Amino acid sequence: MSGLLAAAALASGIVPVVDLPPEGDPCAAASDHSHGTENAKSARFTLDDQVRLVDIGRRDPRGASAEFAVSPDGSRVAVSLRSADPDTNRYCLRLVVVAMDGSGLKLQIDQGGEFIRSDFKLRDFSYVKAGYDRPNPPRWSPDGTRIAFLKRVDGSTQAWVAAADGKTPARQVSFLPDDVDSVAWTPAGNGLMVGTRPSIRLEAEAIAREAPDGFLFDERFSPNLARRPIPTGDIAIEYQVVSLADGRLRPATPEETARIGLELPASAPADARIYAEGPGGYAARVEPKNSEQLLSTTRLVIAKPDGGRMACDAKECEGMRSLWWSADGQSLLGMQWTGWATSQTALLRWDLTEARPRRILLTDDMLIGCMPAGGEILCAREGADRPRRLVAIDARSGADRVVFDPNPQLLGKTFGHVQRLRFTDPNGLEGLADLVLPPDHRPGEKHPLVVVQYRSDGFLRGGTGDEVPIHVLANRGFAVLSFARPYPRQPAAAAKTDDELVRSSRVNWLSRRVVQASLEAAVDLAIQSGAVDPDRMGISGFSDGSSTVQWALINSSLFKVATMGSCCEDLFSFAYAAGPRFGQLIRTPGYRFFETGSEKDWKPMSLILNVDKIHTPILVQAADSEYQSGLDVVTTYALRGRPMELFVLNDETHVKWQPAHRQAIYRRSVDWFEFWLMHRMDCDPGKEEQYRRWKAMAGAPAPGTLACSTPAQVHDRAQFSASARSSRR
Repeated sequence: MSGLLAAAALASGIVPVVDLPPEGDPCAAASDHSHGTENAKSARFTLDDQVRLVDIGRRDPRGASAEFAVSPDGSRVAVSLRSADPDTNRYCLRLVVVAMDGSGLKLQIDQGGEFIRSDFKLRDFSYVKAGYDRPNPPRWSPDGTRIAFLKRVDGSTQAWVAAADGKTPARQVSFLPDDVDSVAWTPAGNGLMVGTRPSIRLEAEAIAREAPDGFLFDERFSPNLARRPIPTGDIAIEYQVVSLADGRLRPATPEETARIGLELPASAPADARIYAEGPGGYAARVEPKNSEQLLSTTRLVIAKPDGGRMACDAKECEGMRSLWWSADGQSLLGMQWTGWATSQTALLRWDLTEARPRRILLTDDMLIGCMPAGGEILCAREGADRPRRLVAIDARSGADRVVFDPNPQLLGKTFGHVQRLRFTDPNGLEGLADLVLPPDHRPGEKHPLVVVQYRSDGFLRGGTGDEVPIHVLANRGFAVLSFARPYPRQPAAAAKTDDELVRSSRVNWLSRRVVQASLEAAVDLAIQSGAVDPDRMGISGFSDGSSTVQWALINSSLFKVATMGSCCEDLFSFAYAAGPRFGQLIRTPGYRFFETGSEKDWKPMSLILNVDKIHTPILVQAADSEYQSGLDVVTTYALRGRPMELFVLNDETHVKWQPAHRQAIYRRSVDWFEFWLMHRMDCDPGKEEQYRRWKAMAGAPAPGTLACSTPAQVHDRAQFSASARSSRR
């Protein structure tokens, strides 16, 4: 850190703050699968199980990339693993090599390092830290003897290389002043190409030089993100080659840059959304059917060496997400999102001798990071009640086999019973939700319901944002409705720009009305199952899902309790806490703030304007970079004596990333729903203050109806049933 940056950092501290350093080894806990009293001797999938899951890549399957790679000879797979340890508030990061034949051979190549957080461009801001991990696929050397990867140590992310046989320790090979974002081998295997963004550091230094004179409050400010300006504009990536022989640096050539594979090659047509060059002059691409429409449907095209083309315009070829050529170059393989409400994943095979592709696999599971592996396709696969694992899928028959399961400790664990609900909502949109019932549900038994949203893909963790543990709640006697948010077809389908898309959904709160109609249809189906008590229903939401919670509480009487992972889209704080530029941008689609008559416009959505009719207890667990956006709502509800509680999570982003916080959010969410819907408390002495506050809230259960519950009691069916009967009296 330069002198100017250091001085500015010190000057920003107004109150004394102590950050407790992490203690212990997060990987020590990763090998102890019985960690925690709740998990010990339990056949159920517990909260501790979920916190400590071993992950291959990003949690959200729709945003995940391949964190694995097949060796050049096809016999081995390098896999990056991550598991959270809430006790040390750190992650155990490991690089392992497993046998492609599924024999279980596992060799650990490297262990340790810090969690490498990704970043993204937000509005005009160049660089905002994310709560999810940066893609870090292992990279095999051309001869298969070494593996390159990114590793973060002491706050610096650099390129490292490890021997594939594990006989020598991994070593750092780049020593750049800026974080390395990506790495690839040179064709000869004697160097690594690395991508960095020096302008991040340079822009930060330029802003620090403004500090002595004070910062002008302009469009570079977002008060909830930072107390100083944030760099704006595009950030260029600089590619260099590091020699493995002597560590020398040189600029990468355009041909070497293309090996990173971050962008489509120059040979790709301008309108290609996906492009894959094949052998002998063949090439495949996905192109829009209407190039002027932002959300246009697509077609699959194979370009022939003679200039001709083969095209599939059928619906069965829409929704392609990735393309590859088979090992013999005679077939195109692809993965798509398809089916009802695009909730299914399919694999297609298009032999060059055939006029059309054929589907070799269709599943409700999610497939992530698929890549060719000889006559098979290697994918990470996860289902509603099965966490992610590596599978090899036969490229002709679609039959699969398990190559590597990173969570063998979960074999035999009991998950909730999942039933997929498909429906058409009142607007004619395809709707989707998963109803998850307790594994020991009995016919005729009615459970309190918790709605979790706003996607329902792959393994059902905790909804988008992963904050309300679905199978944990099911194992504690709840029915859970994992609801997938629909998107209006019209007029959004005709939008040509992002602004048009946002504006179309904003008119008369169209998007919120469409989501509410679909949500009510899903809840009705859940009630019709006979397993849900309609008088004991709660709802949770994060990000856009928080807005769904707001609308539902104002415009329906379905839910008796709510939790939110961010708050709130309302009259005042929502606009000014995000800064001047955000205020300008959201006026474009029709939002009105601080203007005469704006209250009438906001009446259907504003918790503030509807405070007199809302008595629903609301728990908000927000990042310290976002909580300011809801302070107008929190203050209004406190003054009116409404049951609302706000927790602020330190050093967090929109998607929370710290293991200790995720564990705390899970626990508090479970406690909150059990308290209000089951009249049940965790009577751990450490939670006395929590329940003192909750019992003092307006509308809290009467003391005589509250019962203590311990994990052992919840496991025991008879005691749980008695507690539930007592809470309903």
